[in-house]
Amino acid sequence: MLGKLLKHEWKAVWKIPVLLIGILMAAAVMAGMTFHLPIWDSEWVGLPLSGVMLLLTFYVAIIAVSLGITIYFAVRYYKNMFTDEGYLTNTLPVTSHQLLLSKAITMAAWNLITALAIGASIAVFVGMIVLAFIEPGDGRTIAEAFVEAMDTEFWDSPYMQEFGSFCVSMAVMFLANAISGTMVMIASITIGQMVRRHRILGAIGAYFGINTIIQIISTVIIFPFMIYNFDNARIETPFPLMSVMYLIMAAVSVIIGVGLYFLSEYLIRRQLELE
Repeated sequence: MLGKLLKHEWKAVWKIPVLLIGILMAAAVMAGMTFHLPIWDSEWVGLPLSGVMLLLTFYVAIIAVSLGITIYFAVRYYKNMFTDEGYLTNTLPVTSHQLLLSKAITMAAWNLITALAIGASIAVFVGMIVLAFIEPGDGRTIAEAFVEAMDTEFWDSPYMQEFGSFCVSMAVMFLANAISGTMVMIASITIGQMVRRHRILGAIGAYFGINTIIQIISTVIIFPFMIYNFDNARIETPFPLMSVMYLIMAAVSVIIGVGLYFLSEYLIRRQLELE
C-alpha cells in the first residue's frame, strides 16, 4: 500500500516543482548568456544595466525556487492532513505510518532534487562564464586541457584523497539534511495544528523552536569535539577534521529526523483534530 501512496503522491505534486526548476534553469542560461554578449563595453548604460538585472534575476530565482517549493509542500501537507481534505485523507485504508511515510519520502526526495537543481543551475551559470572568458592555449580544446590537468600527480596526493573523503562526508550530510529538514517542516505543522485557534502561528513558532533546539544540540556535540582536536592534533589540512565533523552532524540530523517522525506519527494517530 505504501507503494501506491507514493505513486499517487508523486503524480499529484511533480508539476509545480518541475515548473519552478525549469524557470530556474532558464534564468541560469539567460544570466550566463550575458557574458557572451558585447554589452559590457557598450557606451549606452542601458545594456550593461540589463545584464546586471539578468544576473540579479538568477540570484532571486535561486531563493524564490527554494522557498517556493518548500512553501508549496508545507501548504499541501497542511491542507491534506488538517483541513477539510484531511477528512478524506485520514479515512483511507492505510496506517498513519504509511500515510506519513509516503508524504515524508516524497517531500525529502523533492528537497534533494531542488538542492541538486540549484547546484546544477549554478554549474551551468559558471560553465557559461568559463566558456566566455577562458580559452586554453596551444590549440588545445577546453576538454583536452581539462583531461591534461586531471592527469597529474597532484590528484593522487594525500591531500586530494583527504579532499575526496571530505566530499563524501559533505554528500552524506547533504542527504541527512534533506531528511531532517523535511521532518522539521512536517513536525512543525503537525505540532502547530494542536494550537486550535492559531494553527499557522503555532506551526511557525514550532518551526523556529525546533530549529533552535537542533542548533543547541549540534553546538553541544560539535564544540567539544572541535576544541579537543584543535588542542591535541597538528592539522596540516582541515579536510579530515571537517569530514568527521560533517559525519557527526549528519548522524545528529538523522537521529533528530527519526525522532520528529515518530513524534509526528503519534500526534496524527492520537491527537489529530481537523478544522
